[in-house]
Amino acid sequence: MGAITAIIIFSILIVVHEFGHFLAAKQAGVKVEKFSIGFGPTILKIKGKETIFQICIFPLGGYVKMAGEDRQSCSGQSNEFFSKPVGLRARIVMAGPLSNYLMAFFIFWAIAFIIGVPSSKPVVGQVLAEYPAVEAGITAGDIIVAVNGQSVKNWQDMASIIHKSRDKINLTILRDKKLMSLDSELNMKEDMDEFGKKIEVANIGIAPVMNKYDFIGSFLKAGYTIKTHTVRFFRGIYAILTGIVPFEKAVIGPLGIGFLSSKVAQADFFVQLNFLALLSISLGLINLFPIPVLDGGHLMFFLVEKVRKKEVSKRTEEILTKVGLALLAVIFLFAFYNDVKRGPHFFDEDNKKNVEEEAK
Repeated sequence: MGAITAIIIFSILIVVHEFGHFLAAKQAGVKVEKFSIGFGPTILKIKGKETIFQICIFPLGGYVKMAGEDRQSCSGQSNEFFSKPVGLRARIVMAGPLSNYLMAFFIFWAIAFIIGVPSSKPVVGQVLAEYPAVEAGITAGDIIVAVNGQSVKNWQDMASIIHKSRDKINLTILRDKKLMSLDSELNMKEDMDEFGKKIEVANIGIAPVMNKYDFIGSFLKAGYTIKTHTVRFFRGIYAILTGIVPFEKAVIGPLGIGFLSSKVAQADFFVQLNFLALLSISLGLINLFPIPVLDGGHLMFFLVEKVRKKEVSKRTEEILTKVGLALLAVIFLFAFYNDVKRGPHFFDEDNKKNVEEEAK
C-alpha cells in the first residue's frame, strides 16, 4: 500500500513539475518532442501532434525533451531550445519548480477556504471518543487556560505540556465565562522523536478548532503558509550543514517516503493534502539547488552566460554535469541505505502522529 501511495504522490508531483516546463516551452515556441513520466522501458505511449507522451516503468522522475535542448544538437532553428535568448530559456527551466509552488499554494488555499486550518488558540474544537478527555468532562468550546498550573497562550504550548506529562493532569478551563478545574487521565503512547529515539507521549484526545477563511483570506493564509514552510525548509538545510541535525537523521529516501505515504494514506483528507503540498514545495526547492542536471544547475549556467556574455564551455559543462550526477547518485544511495538501516520500525504506526503533526 505504501509503495502504491508513494508512486501516486510522486507521479502527481512529477506531472505538475514537467507540465510547467512543457507549457512554458510551448508558449516560448519551443518544440517539445517527448513528455515522459518515469524512466526505463516504456509501458504506455501516446503520440500527439508533435509530442510523444509516455509512462515508463520506473516512476522516480520524469523529463520533457525539447528540440535542440543541448548546444551540440541545436541547428539554429527557431523552435529549438538553445535558439532562444538566455532569459527565455531560464523562464522555461524555472517553470517546473514554479509549478510545484503554485500547486502547493492552490492546495493550501483550498484547505483554508473549504476544509479549514487548525486554530492556534487553546480552544477545544473536538473531543475524541474513547479518550480520557471524555471521562474528564471536557467539551467542545472549552478554552484551556492552564495545564497543571502552567498558563498556556496557544494550542502548541498546551499540547507540549500534555505530551510531556506522566501522571494525570489538571486543566483550568474557561466555560461560559466561568473558570473550572478538571482532572484528566492520560493516554500513553510509544512514539519516536526526530532522531529515531523511542519516547512516550501523553495525550487526552482533544483537537483544535478548524478555522475557515473567505475567498480572499484563503489566499493570504496560503501565502503565509508557503512562506512558513519555505523558511522552515532552509532552516532545516542550515541545521544539516552546521551539524545541528545529523545528516543521516535528516535524509529520507524513497523507502522512507513510501512508509510515510502509507501512514498518511490512513489519515484524514486534510493531512493527505498537506503532505502532498509539503512534498511539492520540497521538490520545487530541491530542484533549484545549483547542481548540474537539476533545474538550478541549468539556471546557474544561464546566469554565468548572461554575466560573461559568453556560453559556458562544452568541456566545463560536461565535467560539472558528471560531478552533479555523481553527487546526486551518492545522496540517493546514502538515503536508500539509511532507509534500509532504519528499518520499518522507524516509520511504524507509532510514528503516524509525528507525520500528521508535521503535515498540519
